[in-house]
Amino acid sequence: MSMSSTTLSPQQLGALVDILVHHETYSEAESFKNPEAIEQYGYPFDPPTRDRGSNANGKSSSPLLQLLLTRLILPIPGVRDLPPEFWTTKFRSIMRRFGEAELSESYDKGTLGSRKRLASAASVIHECITRGLLSGIPNDELPNLYGRYDTRTAEDLSRAWDDVVQHLVYGNLIDELFDHFTNTANLEDHSPAVDAAVNLAIIYVATFLHHLFVLSAEGPYLLKLINNIHGLIPYTVIGQTLRVGNAGTMINAMVRLFLAKVSVGAISNWLGLTQNASDGMNLLQRIISLVLEWDTSEFRKAIDNIKRNKDRPGESCLTAIDEHLQASRDQHESLRELSKRNEKSIIVAILEVKDKALLETLTEEQHAQCLQYYSAQLAIRDREKITEVLCRQTPDLTTTIVRDVVSVFEPMIRDIHKNVDIRKHLSSVESFLTDLIETSKPKGRDSSKSQNSTTPPSVEDYVALLKRNRQLAYDYLRDFAEGCPDLRTTWLNWAKKSLETFRRANQGSNSRDPKEMNRSLQDLFGKLPPDQQSSVRAIIDDHVEYLSTSENVSIVRMQSIIDGLASYENKEICGSMGGPGVYITRWHCLLDKTIVTPNTPRGPPRSGKEVKGVKALGKTESVAKTENWDPDALTRQEEQVWPEPPDVSIVVDALSPQFKTLIADISSKGLSRK
Repeated sequence: MSMSSTTLSPQQLGALVDILVHHETYSEAESFKNPEAIEQYGYPFDPPTRDRGSNANGKSSSPLLQLLLTRLILPIPGVRDLPPEFWTTKFRSIMRRFGEAELSESYDKGTLGSRKRLASAASVIHECITRGLLSGIPNDELPNLYGRYDTRTAEDLSRAWDDVVQHLVYGNLIDELFDHFTNTANLEDHSPAVDAAVNLAIIYVATFLHHLFVLSAEGPYLLKLINNIHGLIPYTVIGQTLRVGNAGTMINAMVRLFLAKVSVGAISNWLGLTQNASDGMNLLQRIISLVLEWDTSEFRKAIDNIKRNKDRPGESCLTAIDEHLQASRDQHESLRELSKRNEKSIIVAILEVKDKALLETLTEEQHAQCLQYYSAQLAIRDREKITEVLCRQTPDLTTTIVRDVVSVFEPMIRDIHKNVDIRKHLSSVESFLTDLIETSKPKGRDSSKSQNSTTPPSVEDYVALLKRNRQLAYDYLRDFAEGCPDLRTTWLNWAKKSLETFRRANQGSNSRDPKEMNRSLQDLFGKLPPDQQSSVRAIIDDHVEYLSTSENVSIVRMQSIIDGLASYENKEICGSMGGPGVYITRWHCLLDKTIVTPNTPRGPPRSGKEVKGVKALGKTESVAKTENWDPDALTRQEEQVWPEPPDVSIVVDALSPQFKTLIADISSKGLSRK
């Protein structure tokens, strides 16, 4: 029997949810570059002077983020004890400060920066969780976790993961795992299914780390930041402080170590001689500002190199760029739109507004230098603004937020300090970060070919890293589960309540009926004009095919990693430059669609796909140089394996506003009880 033209199949509905959630999640994340986003968020950031809900209808402007926050984050032990003013005043204010800082856009910089890459990665992880919250986990007959799972086949690893998730949501597996760690420090010993699921998780996390630090042009820069922060953390002093037997004394000492300020302003405020005078920075803020200042110095060197170039742009051009940096947000947005609309670079748009005569003698090479100069100046401005928001503004929200968090977690810290040797686990964190940095450095695989021959780290390198260090996490969970029974019960109850939110109807108070969601989507689709339904359905069908092909490619890639691990351990191969995960392709979809300024004076804007391998001028690579390989070439080679995603803009334009309204209704339910 043929299906009605207004009816979508379950596969089509699943693809439609994937399209709309993917778009809405990143759209919400991107909105926070404006200060108004936090004002319109709704619960729990509503100002105390207003009724709940910033909009007239009381609905959040970021419903998917609100859904994640209220269902999973706010109920976390400790977090749930934070006072309302923490969210309505302090956290809201610091988010508004970041919005007002107007951090730079990828379009102006001509490349995809670290913030863009990390924000898009976080968005993709968020959308995976949110789809589970909206649709729920299928409630089939619970499988046997003690059956046969072959860890040498990708299909069995995937099946084990699905079986474990189903037992976590509908069975008693979470109770069993908490009890399991009271007896042993080895998660895989629980059952063959858990063993296989852990293997799959390791491969997925290793693939993500490999993409972040190796295939990304920003990887060496991110690694340098981690290395700088790692070098500034006073592990020895922290370890000595943890030796203090009295938990209250230890916590006070730790707070003083990181949060105490000793400056003229701090002393005069304390004496009452001044009010709200700048009281300097504490150690935490000093670490933040120092890392960003080191970063800034590299960009200043890049600017100096441009200014010393004998063929540099005229001083008037550079001055015009500097003046534009100080312009208002509206002026920046206006010129950006002008650049896109008239198909000219952002530099040409800036100089035309200042003085069209500046363009008459500007060569192609000088235009390229202007783009680099502008990008470096934007990078400096970003870091100065971040430092100002986190370290230099009055009142000092960073310090008060950290103090509030320490205060609500203090009872837990006391219990853990009393029953667990935290120094051992602090050392574990230090050794893991050291190992991560070393793993991410190039490998001298074959010195016979060239004295300086190196190859990039492989996915297998990161798999080995995680396998080497997983016991560190297991040891902590074992010590915690055995030594802190009351806290174990507290966290177990939160985990069980959180997992209930992924149940389908009639399986718990927090469960959700996917049929209701499907009916709502069917209704939205049915209200479209017939000709629009036809075009939307065609795109949805293409997306069904795309998701199916991507899943198949992911299985093949996982099998390749599994097959290669034995050879890798025997040092027979260098390793793979890509792993499994449909989320990887969704991540690249966000990056590829980013619009950046043309690199020529005139021409259409470029896409993120064209500049994904371009590293911003001035970003140091002193931890992991890549002179023996091209990250961009590796990324393009990796992307050729995956299918090309269809253009889903027709679906987004037709249904995303209605979908957002639908999610806002769902996320607002039950907030009055929180």
